[in-house]
Amino acid sequence: MAKILVVDDEPNNRLLLATVLEHVGHEIVEAKDGAEALRLAAYGAPDLVIMDLHMPGLSGADFLMALRAEPGLKTVKVALYTATMKNPDLEQFMETNGVRHLIAKPSDPRQVIDTVTAILKG
Repeated sequence: MAKILVVDDEPNNRLLLATVLEHVGHEIVEAKDGAEALRLAAYGAPDLVIMDLHMPGLSGADFLMALRAEPGLKTVKVALYTATMKNPDLEQFMETNGVRHLIAKPSDPRQVIDTVTAILKG
């Protein structure tokens, strides 16, 4: 299966995603903020990053821009995991940064699995 980097400052959000995705066989790496996520991604490129946007320190947006600037990481697939509903600013951000998928908080475990499966097959 895939190596997935889950980035969220809320431990319960990371736990939910990790539990659901490990259950279907994925390897999960967790980061509590953008800075930690960038270090982990550089250490071993994930197949997919599922990330929150609103985090202290290096925000999700800043992390994504830094990720895209790294030659070995610029094509890593990314899904936003956020309570922010789609709006024109979010849609523009996603388009600019090559993000095509959004997993809403809270989300049903089946939705998470289906979205991740679609992204990885993509």
